[in-house]
Amino acid sequence: MNALVLAKNLPVKSAGKAEKTKYIAPVEIEKQPEPETKKETIYRRNKSSVDRVIEYDAKTGNKLKVIHYDYFNNEKIRAIDEFVPETGKKYRTINYILYKSIDEFDTDTGKRIRTINYDIRNENRITSIQEYDTETDKIKKVTLYRRDGQTISTIKEINPKTENVIRWTSFRESRTISSISEYNAQNGRPSKTTYFYRDGQTVREVHNYNPANGEWKQFIRYDKHDKILETEVAPKYQSKQEKENIAQLIDSLYNKNLSFE
Repeated sequence: MNALVLAKNLPVKSAGKAEKTKYIAPVEIEKQPEPETKKETIYRRNKSSVDRVIEYDAKTGNKLKVIHYDYFNNEKIRAIDEFVPETGKKYRTINYILYKSIDEFDTDTGKRIRTINYDIRNENRITSIQEYDTETDKIKKVTLYRRDGQTISTIKEINPKTENVIRWTSFRESRTISSISEYNAQNGRPSKTTYFYRDGQTVREVHNYNPANGEWKQFIRYDKHDKILETEVAPKYQSKQEKENIAQLIDSLYNKNLSFE
């Protein structure tokens, strides 16, 4: 009977007023018996230093692993490619250049779908995760972690076609959402920023901007029961009635000869 191994996934935080932190349940991966293997060593042009060692399934001929070695040091591993035994398609590359990182690939298209970066001083501590758009091969999302390597600090969502940030979510150390900023996908200008109370769900303030040029338009502050406490509109974007009301208020103040000390 084949043993089952639990592959533990990372916590995923959903950005939004009514959404809470979600965790991907551990996935059960069936561990197959180790296949019989054969190895092939590829040397560099100088015939003395090893470039890479390829490991094959002896029965199917499918690649299982390719170990790439450093050019100046035969004993130092530069990267390891890992393949699905049944198909021989690459699903992961572990890099050891400057710092450890792991590239994950779509086994159907061969395209990179995610890169996990680790701390240069601690290869078990995650610093960031980059996710890729398979159509353009460009980054569509970046998740930054705090020094503990587990708590999310920031999530940046990017339009892969324009490479502009379209959404920026900031988290508190308590793991609740602090704020969400939204941007125009075409020009990268801010359109809206929402600030939350410490529960990460109840809206505290909303700042609206003109997405065409990023100019501030309106400010709204709420209490913890969604009641508006304060609102303000930039003069340029006030309605005709609002401007008339302000003018009347000013006239009223002067007519009554009110003074402020």
